[in-house]
Amino acid sequence: MIRRNLLTWSWMMIVTLLMLGGAGCAFKVVHPAPLVVKSPETGIVRVVRYPAYVVVHDSDSFWDGHQIKDNLIGLTEAEVVHWIDMAADGMTPGPPRRPLENGIEWTKNSYAQLPDCAPVRIVGGLFSALFVEKTTLLAGVRVAYAPADPISYFVFTRVIYLTGWVQETLGEGNTGAGYLVPWQGPFIPLAATAPVNRSVDWTQSGAIALYVHVFHKVSVGMDYAIDGGEAAWGSVVWCFVWPK
Repeated sequence: MIRRNLLTWSWMMIVTLLMLGGAGCAFKVVHPAPLVVKSPETGIVRVVRYPAYVVVHDSDSFWDGHQIKDNLIGLTEAEVVHWIDMAADGMTPGPPRRPLENGIEWTKNSYAQLPDCAPVRIVGGLFSALFVEKTTLLAGVRVAYAPADPISYFVFTRVIYLTGWVQETLGEGNTGAGYLVPWQGPFIPLAATAPVNRSVDWTQSGAIALYVHVFHKVSVGMDYAIDGGEAAWGSVVWCFVWPK
């Protein structure tokens, strides 16, 4: 119930910001400069005046619909680590230090110095698959509102990476169990595991490609919708503002 209310309020906030952005979008009635043409033969000067036109789309304007969309997506996709570091750097004088990000990188680099063995690879792969440091602001808010709900921790890419980690962990276990049997190689022969691994890899690649494709199509669809809104807004401006 809490998660549903959070989702509803999030969409209401986004729609409200878009409506306010569209309402506050500064339009301009542009009067092109006249073109002065002088005949080299007769010396007669002719002035060509172009009709005025209305501009409602300005990619450099903060209130442009496309800019608002990109800014909202950027805010929700920004990482929690980045926001914490930005707040910490804002409270301390001097150049940006990014304490949390640098601390995470130091921990990862220190862990990488450990001996290369199966347990180290498994634990390191788990943390890489979880990519906690890449948790976005929207995902962080979801977890904060419903920390006991497993769905709050669901991220599509995280599921894909965790699937890969499970695949690699099973491979490590299969290789280790191979030392307990009299034959050479892993416990379960590669002839049996290779087709399964290839199928899982193909599924993961396809899922990531589908995710990127859908995200791109949604973004393009929103741009088309914003273009339509800008065209309608331009018509309103032309009908009620320009004649005055």
